[in-house]
Amino acid sequence: MTKNIGIVGLGIMGSAISGNFIKAGYKVIGFDIDTQRCEELANKGGTALSSPGEVAINSDIILTSLPSSMALNQVVSGKDGIAAAGNIDAPIMECSTLPIEDKQINFDKLADSGITLLDTPLSGTGAQAITKDLAVYLSGDEAASNICSTIIDGFARAHYYVGEFGNGSRMKYVANHLVAIHNVAAAEALVLGMKAGLDAQNIFDVIADSAGTSRMFEIRGPMMVANNYEAATMKIKTWQKDMGIISDFAKSLDCPTPLFNTTADLYTSGMAQGRADQDTGSVCAVLAEMARLKR
Repeated sequence: MTKNIGIVGLGIMGSAISGNFIKAGYKVIGFDIDTQRCEELANKGGTALSSPGEVAINSDIILTSLPSSMALNQVVSGKDGIAAAGNIDAPIMECSTLPIEDKQINFDKLADSGITLLDTPLSGTGAQAITKDLAVYLSGDEAASNICSTIIDGFARAHYYVGEFGNGSRMKYVANHLVAIHNVAAAEALVLGMKAGLDAQNIFDVIADSAGTSRMFEIRGPMMVANNYEAATMKIKTWQKDMGIISDFAKSLDCPTPLFNTTADLYTSGMAQGRADQDTGSVCAVLAEMARLKR
C-alpha cells in the first residue's frame, strides 16, 4: 500500500481502526492527547506524532474519531491544528457522531483553507471495529469520497455514499436510533426469560437463531448472559451524548420518536447506578434490578 493514513483520535474506535489499517499494510500515523494511546499505536507498528497538524502534513487521507464537538474544533482550528497545516491534497473523513451544525462549522473553516472535510460517521460498536464489521456513511464532495472509498476495506466491511455533507450524520442518527431500541429490547427479552426460569445462555442460543434476533442481540447478548459489562465497546456516559444528539435532531424535525424516548430513562438509570463507564449492554442489569431478578 502506498497511502499514508492519518488518524486523529485513538480511543476505542480510532485504536481499532488504526490496528486494522496496519494489518492491511498501510503506513499509519496518528495523534491523541492521551500519550498512552499514542504509545499503543507505536507498539502496533504505527507512528505517533505530536499534533493534528503534523499528522495532516504527513498524510494522504486523514480520519478523525473524536468524543466531542469541542475536540473537533480544537483538532481543526487549535494551535498546530489541521487547518493551519494547509495540506489541501489530503481529504478528511470525520467519523465522529456529532451535531451536523458543529461539523458544518469545521467544514467551512477548512474550506477557507482549501481543505476538504467529509462527513463520514461509522455504524458499529468498538467490538465490531476490531473485526472490521463497520459500515461507513460517506457524505460531501463526491470526488473526495471516491478517493477515500479506496482505503475503506482496510478498516470496514461496507460503505455507502449518501449525498450532500451532513447526510452521513443524518443516516447515522437513524441507525443509532435503532441501536438504542434494539439494545434495550434485547436486554428486556433476556430478563423476561431469566425471570421465567430459563437459562440465560440457552435463551441467547435459541433466540439468536430465531426470527426475533437482531444485531444488537447477537453483539451484546453474550455480555448480558455473562452479566459482565466492564470491557465497554460503547460506554453509557458516551452514549448519553449520542442519545441527546438524536433527540434534538428528531425535535428539530417535529418527528415523534416514542420508542426511542422510552429507552432514554433506562440509560439514565444506568448512570444513576454508577454504570457510566460500563458498556451500554448493562441496561440488562438495570432491568434485572427493576425486575428484582437474582443472578
